[in-house]
Amino acid sequence: MTLTNIFWAVVALDVIAAVVLKLVFDSGSHGQFDGLLVAFFLVVLGAIVLTACVFPLLRTDGWRMAAFVVLLIPSVPMVFSSGASVVNRIRTERQFSGSAYFQGPALALAQAMVKGDVELAKQLIPAAGDLNQPHGGKATLWQFGVLQTYDTDASMEMLRVLVAAGADPKRDGSADTLQHAIARGPGLTKYLLEAGVSPNVLDHDGRPVWWGTMGPGEDEASTELLRMMLDHGADLRLRAPDGRGPVGVAVTNRHWFDACLFLERGAEWKQEQLRGGSVAELLEWEILRRGEYGIPVPETMLTVMAGLKGKPLVIPPGGEIGILKILRETSFDRLEETRAAVALLAQQPQWVRRVDAFFEDGNTTMRGQVALVLSMQPEALPEDVQERCWTVLREQVAGFERSARSTKEPSGWLLKDTAVIAVGLASIASPVRERHRADFIGLRDHIEKLRKTNDPDAGKLADLRKADWVAGA
Repeated sequence: MTLTNIFWAVVALDVIAAVVLKLVFDSGSHGQFDGLLVAFFLVVLGAIVLTACVFPLLRTDGWRMAAFVVLLIPSVPMVFSSGASVVNRIRTERQFSGSAYFQGPALALAQAMVKGDVELAKQLIPAAGDLNQPHGGKATLWQFGVLQTYDTDASMEMLRVLVAAGADPKRDGSADTLQHAIARGPGLTKYLLEAGVSPNVLDHDGRPVWWGTMGPGEDEASTELLRMMLDHGADLRLRAPDGRGPVGVAVTNRHWFDACLFLERGAEWKQEQLRGGSVAELLEWEILRRGEYGIPVPETMLTVMAGLKGKPLVIPPGGEIGILKILRETSFDRLEETRAAVALLAQQPQWVRRVDAFFEDGNTTMRGQVALVLSMQPEALPEDVQERCWTVLREQVAGFERSARSTKEPSGWLLKDTAVIAVGLASIASPVRERHRADFIGLRDHIEKLRKTNDPDAGKLADLRKADWVAGA
């Protein structure tokens, strides 16, 4: 076969592959294909078309061989993608029809389930054998039936027929069935739970399936599935492979209402290892922040908070000076205005507690603003708040050091707020201060090094050599 014949044979193969991929795209069953892959497909197709148009114009064998090599570059992914799509389509069809798992009478019953033909299913059940018996892929006819069911009473009639014929939902150890029901809706989920399916089976990540019903909702409708799980034996003692329990998972994801539902039902919370504080602290801060933002707080959250603290939570009045206003307007350039605003704020009851609530983990900017505001009234800070401010100082110094490693001339401006925070914290004679002496000295040394290099911003930074704590050090 000549090179020309081989070339056009490859082009013909590419055309067939392109048609197959187009059909896959149009069918909407391409699954993993997205806009990026479609764009890649068009680029590859364009390269093939361009090469095919140029080839007839070439006159020498050398150039034609080069064109053939160029053609192979886009042809390989085109043909491979087409073949993979066909294989994937066949596999999906076999899984959907049941032929990937069942044979003979069992397959006939599975296909009746796919069609939703209840009467036919009744006729085929006796010959299908044990409905709880694992077949290919460990799939049972019961599990396959659930995966064909929608959240309608008519669709669930098939499951009732299966149960009446001996299917035992209590023997279903698969996470897929309940996950399918959760995705479909509360009707199917309730039916499975009442039939005996356990909400405590573990998913592929080793987490209880019922954890998948957690979410940000905070009313009866949005927590319907979660409450359903709790009412049907969801075990609050179960923990994820990383050691977190349901309360820890809910708080980490900011599903506060869910966390409170668990706490109301006696879930353990003291052993949860969370960044930023204990469950009780984080919940209180969430409530206080909502108060500042003007966001309603569900009664359940207030009740649970009262139980954790042993007394009702009294939200401090916001007064005329709002925390958010001060934090948003706090900056080094407006330092004296901020000091004046904080002095007025300090006359309000429990102001430190309200500001402290904005030490949100992960919000670097807000944490820095909070520490700056609090450091302006250092004598009012309890030790736990001092510790959080020192933590912010350490974080900011670490950020400066990262910048110094990536650039030859780090800007002293990065330490402008940090130096102010340090002056305030250094004035508090407490065990917390002594634990952070090295952090303070490290910051002081950074600033002095910047002064020696004539950094233009270093002269604007607080002189930590004059701070009370390290005078003469």
